[in-house]
Amino acid sequence: MESWFAHAKPIDSLEPEIAFHLQDEFRPVSGGPAEPLALPGFPRAERLLARTREVIGHEAELAAYYAQVVAAARRHALTLSQVRHYFWMDLQLDNEEAGVELSFPWYDTFATMDHFLAAIAGNDQGMIYDDQDQGWAVEVWARNGTLYIRQSDPEADDDPGMAVALPRAGLQARIAPLRERTVKIVAQLAKEFGADVWTTGEAPSFP
Repeated sequence: MESWFAHAKPIDSLEPEIAFHLQDEFRPVSGGPAEPLALPGFPRAERLLARTREVIGHEAELAAYYAQVVAAARRHALTLSQVRHYFWMDLQLDNEEAGVELSFPWYDTFATMDHFLAAIAGNDQGMIYDDQDQGWAVEVWARNGTLYIRQSDPEADDDPGMAVALPRAGLQARIAPLRERTVKIVAQLAKEFGADVWTTGEAPSFP
């Protein structure tokens, strides 16, 4: 048992969600003139984020948005790697009532996010997940049906981080439909778009 378990904030649940980052302009050169991008017209809680719950039923609209990015990249003879940031995704786990928000700033593809989601969805005990990058770290422990999740800055000696404790089964029940929605959306986008650049961030070429 880790010492920080005793200080973890007990909460009922976390709401996991994956969103697609949107941009309203295309800049072929950093700092250079921008070209407008028409955003999808379906309702969204945040203008430049399209959550999976919001995308369902509107995959063709989202694919049309990405088609603009590809067209602009082709006009400027840019490669996929040069415009990868236009296809980034975002994973968050929130509990607004409890004031808890866990973010994963270094995860921008579904494959990286799904490593975390799969660990929560499984049945392993003890430390089930541990990852860190510049200024960010997350670790997850499972013990007697409870998840202990801590997010911190490993480079800051005086940062205790944010730690929560919650029932594993409740989060698992929310993760299952999220993974299902995301796989369905990405598959539809890949079908409409001609290539899957969301799962791993790699594709043979522009469609």
